[in-house]
Amino acid sequence: MNENHWVWPERRDLYYACLILADPQTSTARASEAAETLLNDIELYDDPHQGKGTWLFPDELPVADDLAFKLHALAGAETSGDWGHAIIGHPSWPKICADAQHLIELIQHNGQGAARNVR
Repeated sequence: MNENHWVWPERRDLYYACLILADPQTSTARASEAAETLLNDIELYDDPHQGKGTWLFPDELPVADDLAFKLHALAGAETSGDWGHAIIGHPSWPKICADAQHLIELIQHNGQGAARNVR
């Protein structure tokens, strides 16, 4: 994906965070960074529909919701700020990787721009 073609910074951040989480061999530090981006920076869990119709396509929304729910369940239980250990060490880690991989595929298919129904 060309760095200059992202219409929404949130969409770019979602994509790059998913690249980190899609790698089953990622480090705990990078997993923490990706979770921080998704949960705090773009608030994917707190306000999952904020991007609907703008930077989040309809087919991406349920996958993004599921990923955010899983991350929040694990990161929310960790108080030290090192979410990576809680995420990677959990049995749901492969499902998190799968959700991230699926989102990457959807973003690559839908493109870097705004959702189609936005004018």
